[in-house]
Amino acid sequence: MRNYFKRSLGRKVILINLVFVFLLLAGMVSLRLYHVNLTESLDKQISAKQSKLNFVENMRENLNSVMFDSRGYFAFGTDTFLENIEKKELQINKDLTTFNKVYRSDEDKALSSEIQEFTNRYFNESLPSAIQYKREGQLEELVEMSQSGGTQRVNDVLQSLNSFESDVQEEINFIYEEKDEKTSTSQWIYFSFLTFMVLVFIVLIRLMMKQFGGPLKEIANVSTQITNGLFVTDVPHTQRLDEIGLLSQAFEKMIRSTQDNEQELIAQNEELAAQQDELNEQQEKLREALSTTEQNEKMLLRMNSFIHSISNTLDKDQLLKSIISNMVEITYSSKGLIWLIDGNQTASVGLSETEQIQFKQHFPDSGMFEKLKESSLSHQVMRDTSTSERGYVEQKYKSGDLYIPIFSGKREIMAVLVVTRIGSTYSCDEVTEYQGLARQVALSLEKIMLYEDSEKQRVTMKNVMNSIHEGIQLIDNKGNIISANQKFCEFMSCNLPDQLTNMRYEEWTRRLEGRVQEARELLAFIQGAVHEKNDVGISHVFELDGEVKRVIQIYSESLIQNDTKLGTVIVYRDITKEHEVDQMKSEFVTTVSHELRTPLSSVLGFTELMLTRELKPERQKKYLTTIHQEAFRLTSLINDFLDVQKMESGSQEFDKKYHSILPIIQDVIDVQKVNSDKHVFVMDIQTEKLSVFGDRDKLSQVFMNLISNAIKYSPEGGKVLVRLYHTNKHLIINIKDEGLGIPQSAIGDLFTKFYRVDNSDRRKIGGTGLGLAIVKEIVKVHGGQISVESTLGQGSIFTVKFPVIEDVYVNASITMDKGQKADIIIIEDDRHLAGLITEELIERGFQIAQYNKGEEALIMIEKLKPEAIILDILLEGEMDGWQVIQTLKANENTKDIPIFISTALDEKQRGLNLGAAGYLIKPYQPSQLTSSILQVLLNKEKNGHILVPEEK
Repeated sequence: MRNYFKRSLGRKVILINLVFVFLLLAGMVSLRLYHVNLTESLDKQISAKQSKLNFVENMRENLNSVMFDSRGYFAFGTDTFLENIEKKELQINKDLTTFNKVYRSDEDKALSSEIQEFTNRYFNESLPSAIQYKREGQLEELVEMSQSGGTQRVNDVLQSLNSFESDVQEEINFIYEEKDEKTSTSQWIYFSFLTFMVLVFIVLIRLMMKQFGGPLKEIANVSTQITNGLFVTDVPHTQRLDEIGLLSQAFEKMIRSTQDNEQELIAQNEELAAQQDELNEQQEKLREALSTTEQNEKMLLRMNSFIHSISNTLDKDQLLKSIISNMVEITYSSKGLIWLIDGNQTASVGLSETEQIQFKQHFPDSGMFEKLKESSLSHQVMRDTSTSERGYVEQKYKSGDLYIPIFSGKREIMAVLVVTRIGSTYSCDEVTEYQGLARQVALSLEKIMLYEDSEKQRVTMKNVMNSIHEGIQLIDNKGNIISANQKFCEFMSCNLPDQLTNMRYEEWTRRLEGRVQEARELLAFIQGAVHEKNDVGISHVFELDGEVKRVIQIYSESLIQNDTKLGTVIVYRDITKEHEVDQMKSEFVTTVSHELRTPLSSVLGFTELMLTRELKPERQKKYLTTIHQEAFRLTSLINDFLDVQKMESGSQEFDKKYHSILPIIQDVIDVQKVNSDKHVFVMDIQTEKLSVFGDRDKLSQVFMNLISNAIKYSPEGGKVLVRLYHTNKHLIINIKDEGLGIPQSAIGDLFTKFYRVDNSDRRKIGGTGLGLAIVKEIVKVHGGQISVESTLGQGSIFTVKFPVIEDVYVNASITMDKGQKADIIIIEDDRHLAGLITEELIERGFQIAQYNKGEEALIMIEKLKPEAIILDILLEGEMDGWQVIQTLKANENTKDIPIFISTALDEKQRGLNLGAAGYLIKPYQPSQLTSSILQVLLNKEKNGHILVPEEK
């Protein structure tokens, strides 16, 4: 067995490794088993203690529950608490039985005995007595029983349970600490064992190196002696049985063999001399190959020159000419042509214009073109030369046409290159070589196409930048301009943005400084933008001089790419309009302050006089009249503010009905006549179509503003003409005065909120600048338009247009005789809308009655007993629609009549809650109301109430 391992180095190594692995595994398994047993033992102890802890906690919770239920019973007298106590008593006895069986230590038995004694006394003595006291109403005995120690015994038991829980928890914590300590010790032993095994492994490696490395080194020394020409007689370690001994023996035999074969080596040297001659012949062949290589090098140089020539131009025509001329030269061809499919462009060498046209007309539809697309390979056509190709030679001879397809990176054919050799053809190797050149041609063509696309995108982006209303400027990190748009060019007073490109920081800031009054802050902002010193979101406002003074807001943003700042984008925004609006608002605040304080001063002054002095009745009346007028003026001003706020928020409500515009305007004129004795009012009515659908009060407000303005801005008096006429689509009202007129520069802003014409005469007249803005919004809501024409010093004409509405009058004759019946009663104060609804329902075969007052309608409803009622909310008379529906629903004779509310008020839920059968918000189609009525009546018919009339 010993010799078995001596004969092999591998066996020795395996034996050593096996011993090491066995020791390592044995130690690791032993340590692992120890660790597992230790952990399992401690975990079992922890689990047992935790179970005991849970048992005690449950018992304490049950006892607490019994205490709360008993207190609940004594407080409320509910038997449910007694039932819960009985269940908890059973559970406590069951838990005590289980606890006595499982846990038998002295502490466990003491706790169990204490709880058992307490529960026996509590459930068998204390609790029944207390319940008896409660049922008999002996509360004083119950309180005395509690104070005599009953409560203290409960607290003592609960305290014992808490103390026991604390002890068990401390035991669990101690076991956990013991587990952590022993686990740490186990890990330290494991680490020490691994360290020991590493040391053992190092020792084993050292022994193996000494066993195998030393002999090998001695053999290597012998080899070195032989190499140096020394004569060696003895080789060490030849007596060993392993591989080293075999190597020594073999090495010794090699030495002997070498010495014996010295003569043979001399003979071999002579043979090598002969081989040298053969190598000389091969060298000659290599020289020939070198010549061929030099020729190939020249060819490569030509190809490199070709690639260089087609790579240094961005002009497509020049590129095509360069490609075909170089291909003809490289391929030793007589002529050639390249055809670019996109754009149908060609370039040729040795071809006439007629031949190029012939190629473009016929080749795209030829089979050769389809073959090139399908195969993606070059194709050669061998043919007889034409007469023009032969020249002065009479006999025919062969020529070759080589068609080379050029494909893009997406494998789409983009061009075809054709070259021709007159008198010879192309070899297969040449075709393959030229196909490689075609790939270079494709790269050049794709490059120039990409350039053209990028150039188009650059021009598009430039146009987009120039179309932006803000001035945009891109500068580098030194402040020099990289790019700018047309708007910035206008700010800089130049013609084209390209004139600013590459302009140095000092030059463009100097030009900008010359157009700005307070340039120091602007230059500081720009300097901060260049060096990223400005805070995020900061901007600067300055005035730019010129023919028209502009207010410019400037802000900047750094241009970052890959965490590197490339430059800064500076934006110049023209905020002249916003600035003017801000100024207008400031001026408006001043104006409003004046407009509010003036009437308030009058009110306060006259009120103070009346309070502090004894005045005659006529003077008191005069003062009260003044106070009333100034208060009315304040009310009008405040109403204007509220109207503007409501219109902006969309909360303004309009009660739209059909009205004649004539009485509305006439009422306004009548009011204005009282306030003005210098003006003459003229009505010019040229149409009979005077109906509008709108809110009467709002329409009155429109014409009150316009006519009062006509009076106000005609301080010297004159004629105020109101003309009414119509076109196919509009009812038009002109209001013309002979006053101050309006400058043309102010007409565009006239209907803007808070705007007032900048004129001293108008400043004296006063006003808030809200009236015309309100007028425009009201007219717009009514589907109309408003415009103005004016001549300064001669007066103005305001034109209001409303959609034309045909007058509809339906005379519903209602007879109150006995036997007459109305199927549907309409309660509506707008006679036009009532007429429309009546006409629609009469077409359906119903008999209709109309009323505009709720009081009259209620009397007739009692008499006529209609099948349905159509009710408006806003009515003439004292009752509104809400009161009418409440009255009808409270009456036993009318509560079941379906009521359909037709109103402009958006209070649908209120109407439905009051019992309405339908709720329609004006404006709506009459057919929509009819459909709702028919649907309700059909449902009643199915229930056997009525029969719906047939349509006429």
